[in-house]
Parts: sequence; C-alpha cells; structure tokens
Amino acid sequence: MKLALPALLALALGATAPSPAAGDLLTRMAAVNPNVRAFTATLHANVTLKSFPFLSASLTGTYYHKEPDKTKVVFTSGVPLIGQQFDKLYAHIESPARWQEVYAVTVVSDDGTTTAFRLVPRKQGNVERIDARVDDKTATVRSMRWSYANGGYAEMDDRYSTIGGNLLVTSQSGHVQEPGYVADITSTIDNYTINPNLSDDLFAQ
Repeated sequence: MKLALPALLALALGATAPSPAAGDLLTRMAAVNPNVRAFTATLHANVTLKSFPFLSASLTGTYYHKEPDKTKVVFTSGVPLIGQQFDKLYAHIESPARWQEVYAVTVVSDDGTTTAFRLVPRKQGNVERIDARVDDKTATVRSMRWSYANGGYAEMDDRYSTIGGNLLVTSQSGHVQEPGYVADITSTIDNYTINPNLSDDLFAQ
C-alpha cells in the first residue's frame, strides 16, 4: 500500500527538510540488523471488523522478506477474503534503507526522543503520504500511518524484541479505515528464520 510536487506539499503541511541529525537517524535506521539479508516468520493476526459483516477472524500466515525491497505475506488459515485485504497492507512496508529513494522525506517534529517523518511517494498511487514515528535511541520505526487517496487510512504500532542479536518486530496493533470496511488488527510475529535462501520467483507469484 503509494506525488507530484512533494516540496510544495511539504511546505503546505509545515514540514521541514531533513536536518543533519535526521539524516544521521536515517543512516542509523538503515544500519539496524546489518547481517539480516532475508527472513521468514510466522504471522498471527486477529482482525475485528467494525463494519458489516461485523465479524472477528484469526489469520495465520508466513511473512517473507528479502533485501532490499521484496516482501510478501501468504495467509494459510483464516477467512480468505479478509486475508486478501490484509496481505496488501503488510506487503507494502518499505525498509528505511529505501525511504529516500522511494519517498520525498521531511521531518515534521523531533522532541529529542521521537522523530516524526512524513514520507510522500515519488510515484503517484493510492497512498498519498505516510507519517512515521521513529525512536531516536534505537533507530526503529514505532508507528506508521498510511493516508490514501480514497480518503481511507491505515495505522500500525510496532513492538520489538531481540532475536539472535537482531532487533525484530514481534507484535503489532493497528486500525484500518477504508470506504468499504473498518477494522482493528493485532498481530504477533514469531518463528523467525534468518537468512534463508529465498528465490526471487517467490515474490513474483
């Protein structure tokens, strides 16, 4: 889940260009987990629809990631229709190492503990902007909010654990509000396998 005139948009929203400190933070973010080139993990997601048909569902799937920009989620259990909606969300979380390539990056605020970034896609698409909050100390993304051209949005908070010396997301909570549905989602991620041999063909399917 992605504009033209990014500089004008940033000015209109009161954002500023990345400061040297923010540039250092971006560099540190890209350097988190330097030895992780790929991984697989098990994703357990609990979805509660706040709109019709007002149901709750548990999904289980496999999360695949390969540097620099390949990500895929395949849900293997749960309600297929719901899984099809949420695999798109998980599959469009860009690595911070690619932020400046994929987005026009500006700093909205920095309170000395947390830096708020605004990411505007360089290619026009469904996502108009992403607002990300980053922990200054650990250089990890704590939350992201995707604002869509259709008026909807999705937001997600991340929590991390150290696994095999790597700082990895192990639980998340979020909310999605689209024209067709509204939902809350919580998830846990476990059973990480670091640096498996993943074919590029896997991500083309």
